[in-house]
Amino acid sequence: MTTTPATGRTIVHLIPHTHWDREWYEPFQTFRLRLVDLVDELLERMEADGRLRFTLDGQCATVDDYLEVRPEAEPLIRRLVAEGRLAIGPWQILMDEFLVSGETLVRNLELGWQRATELGGAMRVGYLPDMFGHVAQMPQILRRAGIDRAVVWRGVPAVVGSNTFGWEAPDGSVVEAEYLVGGYGNGAHLFDVPGRLKTKLAEHVDANEPFYGRHSILAMYGTDHAVPSPRLADLVDAINADDSPVVVRLETLADYAARTDIEPSGGAGAHWTGELRSGARANMLMNVTSARVDVKIAAGRAERLLERYAEPLTALHGTAWPGRPLELAWRRLVDNSAHDSICGCSHDDVVAQVLTRYAEAEQIGRGVLSRTLGEIASQLPTGSWAAINPSPAPREDFVEFDVAVPPEWESVELRSGDRLISSQECGRADPVVADLKLHGSEIPELFRRRRHGRELFGRQINSIDIQPDHPDGTPTVRIFADDIADPPELDVEELLGHIEAAVLARPDEAWRLTVRAAERRRILACVPMPALGWSAIEVVAGDTADATGSEPVADAVTASQRRLDNGLVAIEADDDGTFRLEGGGVKLEGVGRIVDGGDLGDSYNYGPPSPDVIVETPTEIEVVAGPSGPLRGRLTIRRRFEWPVGIDPRERVRTSATVPTDVITTLEVQAGEPFVRVEVSFENRSRDHRVRFHVPLLGAATGSSAQGQYAVVDRGLEVEGGHGEVPLATFPAHGFVQTEGVSALLDHIVEYEVVDGRELALTLLRSFGWISRNANPYREDPAGPEVPVPGAQLIGQRSMRFALMPHAGSWATASVVATAERYQHAPLVVRGTGPVGAEGAAGTEAAGGAAPSGAGLAIEGDGIVLTALRRRGDWLEVRVVAETASATEAVIRGRFEEARDADLLGRPMGALAAEPGAVDLPMEPWEIRTIHLRPS
Repeated sequence: MTTTPATGRTIVHLIPHTHWDREWYEPFQTFRLRLVDLVDELLERMEADGRLRFTLDGQCATVDDYLEVRPEAEPLIRRLVAEGRLAIGPWQILMDEFLVSGETLVRNLELGWQRATELGGAMRVGYLPDMFGHVAQMPQILRRAGIDRAVVWRGVPAVVGSNTFGWEAPDGSVVEAEYLVGGYGNGAHLFDVPGRLKTKLAEHVDANEPFYGRHSILAMYGTDHAVPSPRLADLVDAINADDSPVVVRLETLADYAARTDIEPSGGAGAHWTGELRSGARANMLMNVTSARVDVKIAAGRAERLLERYAEPLTALHGTAWPGRPLELAWRRLVDNSAHDSICGCSHDDVVAQVLTRYAEAEQIGRGVLSRTLGEIASQLPTGSWAAINPSPAPREDFVEFDVAVPPEWESVELRSGDRLISSQECGRADPVVADLKLHGSEIPELFRRRRHGRELFGRQINSIDIQPDHPDGTPTVRIFADDIADPPELDVEELLGHIEAAVLARPDEAWRLTVRAAERRRILACVPMPALGWSAIEVVAGDTADATGSEPVADAVTASQRRLDNGLVAIEADDDGTFRLEGGGVKLEGVGRIVDGGDLGDSYNYGPPSPDVIVETPTEIEVVAGPSGPLRGRLTIRRRFEWPVGIDPRERVRTSATVPTDVITTLEVQAGEPFVRVEVSFENRSRDHRVRFHVPLLGAATGSSAQGQYAVVDRGLEVEGGHGEVPLATFPAHGFVQTEGVSALLDHIVEYEVVDGRELALTLLRSFGWISRNANPYREDPAGPEVPVPGAQLIGQRSMRFALMPHAGSWATASVVATAERYQHAPLVVRGTGPVGAEGAAGTEAAGGAAPSGAGLAIEGDGIVLTALRRRGDWLEVRVVAETASATEAVIRGRFEEARDADLLGRPMGALAAEPGAVDLPMEPWEIRTIHLRPS
């Protein structure tokens, strides 16, 4: 037992706290009413009794949510924080670490630290009490924010035999981690029966002594949505005045972490490197990764839009920095990162709010991006285009242009300066917007009802043609309109006056009124673009009818009825509906097998019925070759399956009744890409089941590597269990997952499993009907309340996109990080809106026959990944990570005159040696680095 030198009595560090799920089995506003009651009671007691201490769950959201209702309480909260009696922060919200991006984790910490500082100071403890495991780079994230201690529960492996251990990130950063033996509520019930307090404390000491040894023992006095006993301080004083062998210290978690009188316990298993995903002592609840896949798709889309499009492009090419709108968007993402929110293990009403927040973040991001693209467009003459590169390296990539073509042009060419760009026509749009027959007297009334300024039928009026004596005998009015007003200035009233005079001269005759847009063609082109910048593209008439893109195409696509091949990767559809995948020295057979099985589990854990009915053989197969050309080719495979309708609630097996389900797999190969793009879609009409996409492997795999939050982590085929939960080796992957002979490049968080070392399985859908099922076949203990969530069945149209890259060797030798960058960050295109003859605004470049271009910021270096680029005051803030196992160097080039280091929260740390426009950053393996650049 831990003893004090003077008395020989055991010390129990009692931490009064609450664990506050912001939204879970009831919506946020319902839970907030409880929060207000709890904090009202807490503050009243703390104001009246200076002995009390409280830790407000490590998240400032609890404070903000409360103060929004009780703003008058802020002075008291500030005073309690200043006195060290109320511990708040450092997080804005307690998040799930694996299901959001690394940048979302950082913005969460940034917002929480900022808010806690405003209120008096943040708790310098990385409090992580109920996350479903912990990411490998969390120690580095904390260290680079100035935090050297973490508190964890789930995921700690059995090899850790003490309450404290050194937790090391892949880069070598180490924090002292406190393992919450028994969880964040291990002392929650000590004071339930005051007459037995002495006995309860002795039992707590005995139960925890194997972990704490002869050192201080922690008791977390609190649980979900709980407030301490009103007699707490008196009971503590009484036990301390007694001859009890235990001394109780009322403390905040910050007090406990800052203690200096007791050494860490050490002992067996006192060090661990990497992620924490063991189920040895607490359920991992690993299948939240595949719960509510619609939420995961929305999260990935919103995060990528803000991180790699709206913020970087606006920081480099926008005029004003929209700091407040972007903060609002990030707050939506951070709010949704709460583990019960992003995990999809909540009430249907909560999920609806989560999806709404993601939609709002996306709307803000798209609005910010649209304004920036508009500023770029204004630098180019009407009729030309800009292709924008969101990546920090120069690239040639595919951009699709929707171009207006004069009727006399037989073909179209795209040029960048003097260079003719490889291109391919993908389709044409009907130029007729409206074709109406009206009496002459009705036409002015139509204009009054349907015209809004210059806009008519969604287009901008540009010119007219009146033919009272049309050759076909029907008087005709033609209005020419387009998406862009050309010319910019036009007296529309005068034009329509001419029409009105003509039609009212013959009011009773039938007139033909047509509204025509310019003929439009969709052109796919391979465009050179500078790093994080843009290239100007000119659309010109082709020389011959088939001259669209006459420049030779490297690694062009060849197509047949069932095969696509670009020399780097090839696919061929088989008779069973799967396909062969070949490239990088690897050939895989039977790719794309769809496997459907029952799921008697819940939002936390998959659990198959026994016996299960597995459906993997289609009843119908159809292969359709899509439009193909040298730049892009498509194949579509339709397979019909008979999936059981659901699970019989009495028999607990899948129903004999089935529903026919067409699964559509669209495969796309583009010139120069070493991967095949895959989209799988179907209308889900079944309940309580799991659908996975299987990829047979080149050989027997021993594990996998998956890109996550600032790292690529290696995982085996088995995971540690032991707490009554079947230890499934299903894992989350954020950017890609690689195993024997193949990498899957991902658009968002996806659950995967390497099945028996033979196949890679990606979860497309998991349908279930309960937050937690008391009788889950794969988990002994309930994970939450047994609340029905019919929306989690995800009935309706479902779709998921990813890419498959066959290759020999590891992800590092195959340059998968760079390939994933290209796949995930498609170029953008915007139509010029400036005056004809514009040469580009300041900041554009043109030399000789080169077209104007907008320079951005280039980042060079093996394994260097850009994770953030934004403005911070007068500086650009850039965050990069070295996703490599060996030391490397990042070289940043652009228009800047000064550089300085910063910590993860953006606090300056000192000047960097840099030449104007270039800075070299030596980086250790897996290092996360934040720097500031002052633009020139």
